[in-house]
Amino acid sequence: MKRTIGTLVVLFLGTLTTGAAATNGMNPVASGVEAAGRGGVDQAIATETTAMNTNPAGITQSPMRIDATLSLLQPSLTLTDSAAMPSGTMTLDDGVKSQSKVFPLINAGFTAHLWNGLYGGLGFATQGGMGAEFRGLHTFVADPTKPGVPTPSTYDTFSQVSYMKLTPTLAYRFEGLAKGFDLSFGAALNLGMSNMEFRHSGMQFPEAGNTSGLYAQHSLAFKSDWATGVAVRLGVLAEMFEKKLSVGLSYQSKASLKYKGTATVDGQLSYDGNMDFGWPQEIAGGVAVRPIPGLLLGADLHWIGWSAAIDTVTLSGTATGPAPAGYGTLTAPFQMHWRDQLAFAVGGEYEIIPSFAVRAGYNYGKSPVRSDGVNPLFPAVSEHHFAFGVGVRPIPKKLSFDVAMEISPANKVSTDANNQLAHQPGTTTPNGYSVDVSMAQVTAHVGASYRF
Repeated sequence: MKRTIGTLVVLFLGTLTTGAAATNGMNPVASGVEAAGRGGVDQAIATETTAMNTNPAGITQSPMRIDATLSLLQPSLTLTDSAAMPSGTMTLDDGVKSQSKVFPLINAGFTAHLWNGLYGGLGFATQGGMGAEFRGLHTFVADPTKPGVPTPSTYDTFSQVSYMKLTPTLAYRFEGLAKGFDLSFGAALNLGMSNMEFRHSGMQFPEAGNTSGLYAQHSLAFKSDWATGVAVRLGVLAEMFEKKLSVGLSYQSKASLKYKGTATVDGQLSYDGNMDFGWPQEIAGGVAVRPIPGLLLGADLHWIGWSAAIDTVTLSGTATGPAPAGYGTLTAPFQMHWRDQLAFAVGGEYEIIPSFAVRAGYNYGKSPVRSDGVNPLFPAVSEHHFAFGVGVRPIPKKLSFDVAMEISPANKVSTDANNQLAHQPGTTTPNGYSVDVSMAQVTAHVGASYRF
């Protein structure tokens, strides 16, 4: 439709997450179960095969290794919103909970020593797999039989996005550059696949001749085919003083994803829909120390370039069949305006006995979601993450089993006067609407590893 759909509603999308276990925006705090137990600290450690998704130089630390991790992510969303009425501000929804969902996330990998200092590997990473669903949310719309009179109504929302990738990796290790000093370089190709689906039955948008400020209720749905994207991750790992001190650095390039599929308005008008989205570039660094036998301590810092990946995301399309005048094209902009993010993590582990280790960590990243871009179906607003884990090695230096738990307490972000939802659809005129979105997450990890 030529006129723009302005959202006076909760937006679409749940997560392209991310991501992802308990998250820094859409990115996972950790890919591997050992790193998860340390709060995500991994840049200067990177001993798991999931190093291919954090610091690929790390795969040079083991002659041959295979890992598999299953993570179960359970987010909890809460929505409270209100609208300005002639009699004053009215609460529409007060602490409405999203539908309970558990998202399984899989990571697996194999690495091997190929020749001299050359190592190779292939990994599979679930980089996102979350969504959101609200039912029975309240709003006010126009009633054709009562011009200018707001009529109560309800609507539902649903969203789910998955993102996964293969990470073929090569790395090279220079040993003995100086006494007790080894240096490794690695590169991982990211071959990503993603799909997206969302439905929203409370969409409102301006229509010709409507001067009442009240708009009819419509539905908007989009289901994409698989989108593909390519990126690269580069890493460096320096080990000094007989591995008592390690420093790691990595760079992740941006991945652009172009979703194509079918968009439907009111269950009747179909469009060839298109939407561009992106996973951000990232620069990360970390340090790890082993001050005494069995004790490992580390810290990481990540810069994540969300602002260049998620600003205004637009669903556009062309009608696939006959459409009323003015409805031949579809344009639906979602103004998110994410900011760049600094996230840091501290954590460690202690091997109590050679076959049993305990881990703990903390991760913090101020949410990239700003008040002028927050919406309840794209609520990557988690900030604090607390983690702990345990590792058991039935066959020392060979077979290990690990578990970890991440807990992210509720964090809330509220709309401001510049938010798209706070304006009359398709205008910059304030409408008196506001919404608070709160999100908490719990993620459980279990994994197994074998070193040949």
